[in-house]
Amino acid sequence: LVPQVLKSCTEFIEKHGIVDGIYRLSGIASNIQKLRHEFDSEQIPDLTKDIYIQDIHCVGSLCKLYFRELPNPLLTYQLYEKFS
Repeated sequence: LVPQVLKSCTEFIEKHGIVDGIYRLSGIASNIQKLRHEFDSEQIPDLTKDIYIQDIHCVGSLCKLYFRELPNPLLTYQLYEKFS
């Protein structure tokens, strides 16, 4: 099951985010926090709002933040040796 935050953000990035450095550059912190708050309150935010279109990097930054805050990494500790 893919979390809604990842589903919404990746669909938006695939549609609107074909820019250099979409995951390399950071978005504006206040926009990232606003977007995070909307997802945390179990709303599905309208990512086509000007605030997100103009700062598309905040959507990519939210994805990175989600993965960073997972309790266990996607590449699990048990399998780390095999991956490296």
